[in-house]
Amino acid sequence: MVDDPLTIRPDLGSKLIGRAQGMYASASQNDFGLMMVLNLEFLEGKFNGSTMSLLGRNKIFAAVREMPIVGGSGLFRFARGYALAKTYSFNVTAQNAIVEYNVYFTHLHFYFHDLAKGPKSTAVIVAQANTTDKSRTLFGQVRIGDEPLTIGPDWGSKPIGKAQGMYAYASQNDFGLMMVMNFEFLEGKYNGSTMSLLGRNDVFAPVREMPIVGGTGLFRFARGYARVKPYSFDVPAQNATVEYDIYVSHY
Repeated sequence: MVDDPLTIRPDLGSKLIGRAQGMYASASQNDFGLMMVLNLEFLEGKFNGSTMSLLGRNKIFAAVREMPIVGGSGLFRFARGYALAKTYSFNVTAQNAIVEYNVYFTHLHFYFHDLAKGPKSTAVIVAQANTTDKSRTLFGQVRIGDEPLTIGPDWGSKPIGKAQGMYAYASQNDFGLMMVMNFEFLEGKYNGSTMSLLGRNDVFAPVREMPIVGGTGLFRFARGYARVKPYSFDVPAQNATVEYDIYVSHY
């Protein structure tokens, strides 16, 4: 049974960020293969109070060991991913070990550009509520978008994909959009993979959160969320640049 410190750096005097609490058992007759059952409890920063659960086999004399992340709590609810463990130092006499852990989920950061007017518009109105009263919140309006995704916030920044789908003004009381989007990635290792978003976008909130509900390619079985912040908005031109941070676990 263990209650091991987690630190930022390899020396024991380094800043403490959490504890690894649980157990490991020597479960192999042929080699030093451990069954690891650990809860990683974080005590610092934005993850303070959140936990991550690890369950897997640790072949301790292998150069690199991979173990599954099977769940969590707090900001790690429904966590799925993997940890890569490497031995940093091992004192055989004292049986003291320091192990380097890298835990992997996927974080994507990019900018979404919406141009609603002009000959090069990226979003067009395809339906409008049939009513004589104009809604102040555009209730009933539906737009289809084929929006560029770029690395930086300026329109001339390197494109990495497209956001293709629709958004509908679905609230009578505020500018609350129903967003149904597929993010198609066209660069790097995610080229050809897609990610699906379905959620409510309160467009004038400083930060909005929307669910990631699936994907294809390297994002098969994707589950996670997108945190969205407005970067710039030109009201007369109806041009918007929006910053996206997406956190997902996937195949």
